[in-house]
Amino acid sequence: MAHPFDVDALCGQIIQALNDSLQGDITVFVAFSDRQARGLAKQAAWIAEATVAGELTAEDRQWFLDNLEQLAANFARTCAALTLLTIQKAWNAIVGTLWSAINGAISAATGIVLPVPAAPTA
Repeated sequence: MAHPFDVDALCGQIIQALNDSLQGDITVFVAFSDRQARGLAKQAAWIAEATVAGELTAEDRQWFLDNLEQLAANFARTCAALTLLTIQKAWNAIVGTLWSAINGAISAATGIVLPVPAAPTA
């Protein structure tokens, strides 16, 4: 039985769809992560240096540490949210390409159009 479409071509289309979908996001994510990590590292260095130099009371140091902890938590939450969005885009690129190929191969001959599955929840 002949395949209704070229498997090698479809594989290339999936990879291209992923690249097209994610390339800009990855560039932005890396730049964002670098800026955030650098800022957190600078604040950590300042806290350590100011503590060694005796410039911070224990109370002040704790305030800055609490602030740094909150900034780190916000950074982690943002990274997680961006990861979820990236997964969604990857899913859409992969499944959109596959279902487009399947529907393109069968719809003209059969009138059947298969619904695109929803993204996984986890």
